[in-house]
Amino acid sequence: MSSASGHEVPAGAEAAAARRRKPDLTPEEAKNWRLAKLFDLRSFIGALMLIFGILVIIPGFLASPATIDKAAGINLALWVGGIMLALAAFFLTWVILSPPPPVTMAEMEAARKAREEFGTQGPAGH
Repeated sequence: MSSASGHEVPAGAEAAAARRRKPDLTPEEAKNWRLAKLFDLRSFIGALMLIFGILVIIPGFLASPATIDKAAGINLALWVGGIMLALAAFFLTWVILSPPPPVTMAEMEAARKAREEFGTQGPAGH
């Protein structure tokens, strides 16, 4: 495949570039996409790991030599807090680099019709 500049572009790179481009969404679809990214499970895990990592690593910095000696000479709070912060960085980077795909109004309408067809509409009014 060739790009507009005339250079050969592999098919996988072109698909990745298409995914990175922000799709044309209506304001309501854009709002729904932002909410989907915010409430993605990876966002929750990353935020919780960040909060708890900070709460665990602070006592690690303040640990006395006696506390460290109790743990066989290892500053456990510092290590566990650091691992939690690294895990938070992994999850938050993952959700930023690979956000959930946007859902258009047409897709939502098709899903609604499919639920009606199969009788799984859910609570009244939805």
